[in-house]
Amino acid sequence: MQVIIRCFFFFLLLLCPPVSAMDGTGIALKVSLSGKIYKRFSFLLEEDIRPRDDFKEAGWFLTTGEINYRILPNLRAGAGYMSLVRYKASEEVRNRYYLYASGSHRFGAFKIAIRERFQSTYKRGCLHPTNYLRSMLTLSCRIASSGFEPFIYVEPFNNVGYNGKMRADKIRYSAGCDYRINAQNTLQLYYRYHTFNVYDPINYRHGIGLTYSHRF
Repeated sequence: MQVIIRCFFFFLLLLCPPVSAMDGTGIALKVSLSGKIYKRFSFLLEEDIRPRDDFKEAGWFLTTGEINYRILPNLRAGAGYMSLVRYKASEEVRNRYYLYASGSHRFGAFKIAIRERFQSTYKRGCLHPTNYLRSMLTLSCRIASSGFEPFIYVEPFNNVGYNGKMRADKIRYSAGCDYRINAQNTLQLYYRYHTFNVYDPINYRHGIGLTYSHRF
């Protein structure tokens, strides 16, 4: 199974050669809190810290608030807001709003998940927002009762405001593993690789992330 995942991941990397990106490897440290509000409604709060690649100071702070609705056991829709703040650079503040729908299907130990997300990002001082349609396809495998679930995914960022046409400004590839500590707590460790058609001030070409999730 590990051989299949590695071969699939590196095959995807070969499909889209890199164009331009920030040098170095970025680190993402995230805390995610979620819980039920009422019946099928739930909330999500996240704080994502992105230090500079030299670790001399903080880079970006990404703060998210979301409300989602469980339509079916494996189908969910939601809406949220994200604040993107660059350390010591007030002119770089961005406000992002998004809508999404996600669904999944499990067959044996494997699970395939699809998410479609529309996001609109407003940068301070800019007249027009940047609009993306992000389509994520994820394949994961649950390892018996160990609590480990490795995954891989690919996610193109399609710019829907580029001269009235859709264009893939960025493609994200990732491989990692979720570890379920118990029913309320999960850890996730992942590696990300990006290909770029435009400059991205937040994401490096390579990225390593650690996420702690707690569900109330």
